[in-house]
Amino acid sequence: MINKYRYKMLSWVTLLAVVMTIFAPLAVSHAAGVGDVLDAMTSPTAPTTSGGGILNTLFSFIFDKLLGPILNIFGGSSSTGGSPPVKLPPSSGGGPVLDSGVLRGKVIVVDPGHGGDNPGATAGNKRESDNNLAVGLKLRDKLRQAGATVVMTRDTDRNVAPVGSTLGQELQARVDIAEKNHADMFVSVHTNSNPNPSIVGAMTFYPSSKSSKLALEVQSALIRETGAVDKGTETATYYVLRNTTMPSILVEMGFISNAAEAEKMQRDDYRNRVAQGIFTGIGKYFQTK
Repeated sequence: MINKYRYKMLSWVTLLAVVMTIFAPLAVSHAAGVGDVLDAMTSPTAPTTSGGGILNTLFSFIFDKLLGPILNIFGGSSSTGGSPPVKLPPSSGGGPVLDSGVLRGKVIVVDPGHGGDNPGATAGNKRESDNNLAVGLKLRDKLRQAGATVVMTRDTDRNVAPVGSTLGQELQARVDIAEKNHADMFVSVHTNSNPNPSIVGAMTFYPSSKSSKLALEVQSALIRETGAVDKGTETATYYVLRNTTMPSILVEMGFISNAAEAEKMQRDDYRNRVAQGIFTGIGKYFQTK
């Protein structure tokens, strides 16, 4: 109660001081006419009230614009600002992309395996390089929607290294892209093959000295999203894994050597679910890192 009257007293003192500041110079020096003061106080940039004249306008200005916000006399609520996470529209065949903030500013290199004169594993007219690129582009779009900076080693059916380069030079060119861009993560997308056509499933490889947590998160999300047979995670000495310094994984999304799985990987909705699974796992990794 004491504080309430103290605030009112302070308000009236401030009001009196402002009135004296405005009218005292007028009485002494006639520096401005009464019309000038009224014009200033009723201009579009000044607060207005219905009736009450100049004093009412001044009083309203002091309480509504100055003392009210400072002393919270009228019990108004304040906003802390900031924007909540944005739920972006889902892509067809996959879950929603939730911009939770964990991927903003992250540099992620997406490496669709093979390409150009190296189609990778084949089965009839189906090529691994085509599957890899299709999923890689969908993954790129999801990561960008969530605020990540995505660098593709290739975004068309081409080699990464100059024509005529050796396989070692081709693989090193992919590693160089990740290193030169100071990537926070390197994700290579592949399609598996086996002489036994009955083998199916998805698996994720990682270098023995790092990235096991990343591989587990991606593999788990990939299986949940696609319903594929879980062939687990495993260490590997693939060139792009052992020569990159950031967390790195190589995802084998399925077996092109199995007719049913190869057909499934040709479908756009399934490719989208694979990309969604990898994306979800990447986000979970950064959330719990």
